[in-house]
Amino acid sequence: MKSIKLFFVNALILFIGVGLMTGAISGGKTDTARLEKLPELEIQGLKEYKGQYLTVFYALGSRPFFSTDNSKIHLSQIKDSRSVYIASEKIRFASTEIEKEGFRPSYNIVVFVVSKNPNYTWVNANGESPQGLVISENRNATFINAVNKTTIDKNLEDVQTGQLAINLVNL
Repeated sequence: MKSIKLFFVNALILFIGVGLMTGAISGGKTDTARLEKLPELEIQGLKEYKGQYLTVFYALGSRPFFSTDNSKIHLSQIKDSRSVYIASEKIRFASTEIEKEGFRPSYNIVVFVVSKNPNYTWVNANGESPQGLVISENRNATFINAVNKTTIDKNLEDVQTGQLAINLVNL
């Protein structure tokens, strides 16, 4: 008898807990909690890359443990991608929102790629392209660099404006 009561109590607690996490019981909308705001980025240090294209990937991925080679970064999923023609020394990307999936972060790495042609396609070292990427023939990069989301968040706390200036060369 005691074990049946314990079973129902645990099941009830689990049911309520899952309901609260999904927002089903509270009746509130969880859409706002599922979106994460990307900060406005100003990319600087592009003088020597004028006439080329800058592609920025907000992605879920990882860096190699022992290597500093940025082309060895493994991207599993592209959450947002932006590509622009480099016409000046600075480029500004407006703030936007991307969707979170469950308890995972919306992104954990931002990769900057400069290439001579538009629509750069990232290919991992194993030859696979990340999920969510539009495939093109352009796989040649002039410059690749990346920054972790934790670094961006830390710098945003220092800036207090919601706009972050990043010098591409000094990452």
